[in-house]
This record gives sequence, structure tokens and C-alpha cells, in this order.
Amino acid sequence: MRWMAMGIVAVLLGCGSGGPGGICADDGDARGPACLCEVATQADFERVSQAGGAFPAPERGAKYMAPVPGDPALLPALWQNVNRYEVHLFFLKAVFPERFSDLDEQKYLELVMLRATRKYYSGNFFSFAPPDQDFFYGFTVYTSSRSEELLEAAEVKSIYESLQANFAAGELRYTFDPYDAMAKEKARAWTDPGFPIYFPD
Repeated sequence: MRWMAMGIVAVLLGCGSGGPGGICADDGDARGPACLCEVATQADFERVSQAGGAFPAPERGAKYMAPVPGDPALLPALWQNVNRYEVHLFFLKAVFPERFSDLDEQKYLELVMLRATRKYYSGNFFSFAPPDQDFFYGFTVYTSSRSEELLEAAEVKSIYESLQANFAAGELRYTFDPYDAMAKEKARAWTDPGFPIYFPD
């Protein structure tokens, strides 16, 4: 299934990169923990990512999810281990059944892709090693393909800040899926949005 299929989520309480009771605690699976609450190093990212991805020249790819600001009851940002769960919908149902046991495709769409009902932002999270640039990381954001659902700079900034708060592995930039021309063109019109942007072209 394509990387655009789905993304990631987590829990507000007991969220840790390890230790008893932590939602991201290592459970002994050879593929690593189901998710990470923070990515401090490149090695952390490698634990939850796969080589390549459906994007121009990424080194590795994983998925993330971050809460929409304003509701303290929402779950915090997490990085999903795509070596264990490639599809975000299945990840949520398997890892958080008490919250998402009845989640289906329509409810997932409402949860992450439509502004009126969105609770979380979700997308792909890549590491890039282009020959003409320094190593960096980039995140995309899933939205409906309708023009009125295109993200505003303030929305992307909130995602950037949520991820950056628990990410120390390297420079982080907002980017786009290759076919998302409308989001790319909208971003070109932003002036000093408060976060770096990577235009793959």
C-alpha cells in the first residue's frame, strides 16, 4: 500500500520511549517498539522506519501523528513503527483498541483528513540525504484532495512545533507528497511561515 495510505498516533499518559507501562515501551519484538514518543537520534528513527519510500529520493520513511492544538485530552505526537504496522488505521486499532476499536475508513477520514472533524494531523516522515544538501528530515500531512482543505501556514506550524518538541535527530522541514501540487503551490505563497520548507522539485 502506498505511503499516502495512512499515518500515526499515541497516548497522553504513560508515554515513554521505554520502561514498564510506557506505551512505547519495547515489548521484545525483534522489529522494535510499536511506536516512539520521541526521536532523539538518527538511530531512533532507523528503529521505526524503512528504507526508501514513495517520494523523490528519501533515505528512509516512517509515519507520525500529532494532535490538533487546543484539546488537552488528545493524544500526543508519536512516530509509528512501519516495520510492524504499515497502515495507520490498523496500527490504531491494534495498539489502542480501547480508543479506536470501532475505527473504520470513514471515521479515519474524519479523524485526520477533514478540518471540520480533525483531531489529529497525520502523514509520512522521511529522512533525506540529497547529494547537494545536508542531511535532514521532512514531514508531509494527509488532507482531503479538496482545495478548501488545503492547510494554512499556521496549521503546518502547529504540526512542526508539536513534532519538534520531541525530535532532536536533525533539521526538520515541511514537505509534500509528489503529486500534491495544490499544497505545494499554496506553500510557495507563504511569507516567513515560521518553519523551513523542502520543495522536492
